[in-house]
Amino acid sequence: MAHQDDFEFNAGGFFAMLRKKYGRGAELKILATSRGASGHHVMGMEETFRRREQEARKSASLIGASYECLKCLDGAHVHGQVMTDINVLGGIWNAVRDFEPDYIFCPPVISDPLAGIHIDHYNTAWAVRMLAYQFAVPNAYPTLGGPVKKRVISPAIFNVYDPYANEKGYDIALDISDVFDKKLAMALCHESQIFEWLPWVGGQKPPAKKSYKGELRKRHSRMNANTGLPDDTPREIFVMTKWGRAITKADIGKLFSGADAVYSDTCKDLA
Repeated sequence: MAHQDDFEFNAGGFFAMLRKKYGRGAELKILATSRGASGHHVMGMEETFRRREQEARKSASLIGASYECLKCLDGAHVHGQVMTDINVLGGIWNAVRDFEPDYIFCPPVISDPLAGIHIDHYNTAWAVRMLAYQFAVPNAYPTLGGPVKKRVISPAIFNVYDPYANEKGYDIALDISDVFDKKLAMALCHESQIFEWLPWVGGQKPPAKKSYKGELRKRHSRMNANTGLPDDTPREIFVMTKWGRAITKADIGKLFSGADAVYSDTCKDLA
């Protein structure tokens, strides 16, 4: 994800379900491609970065996930906007090849020129798309922190819902009711965003902590309405890509079986 709080809003419930389903049998990692240091109106950039790092680690710890802020080829974090240059691409390539994930969940590439975007979300999506094949290529970029791994299998890649674009459609609409309170607890770790920055930049009154659960439910209801889901069930949305290795019916079962979900015909027809 682009920022330290994007994961919780877009896939926090799903990761909580994976931990509940597999226990220690699943290794979960959250990678933020930017420092998120522009995300405050009072604190300076370094103070904002340090606080957001603390919030992200606290949230990740609630589901036993690791957290990392991307280091680029030059060894530094992204100081401003995420761009698809060799420095950022090489950093993501190294991070993915080091972790060797079976699956990646990232923002979507927005195709509608009239849709809104967040530059960091947009370029994070483009970076993953451009790198999908190269994740399997041992010498595509300089290696950081160790020797070249001779073989890494490209992961299967899913897109999450992006509230900036509000695109319609889904392949998996996952009911996260059973873990909604865990998602809420993770989101509430990001106090600098939920109660300070986002209300300020949006020109809104900050929500009350005791009523934020209702605000988070409303966020899911708006997403449901936009994607054509007819109720207020809290869901998270996933779209299958063809960027990495081919997604199979076995992958869908491994990730989503045992949970209530609505599936697209494309997903149902997988081999």
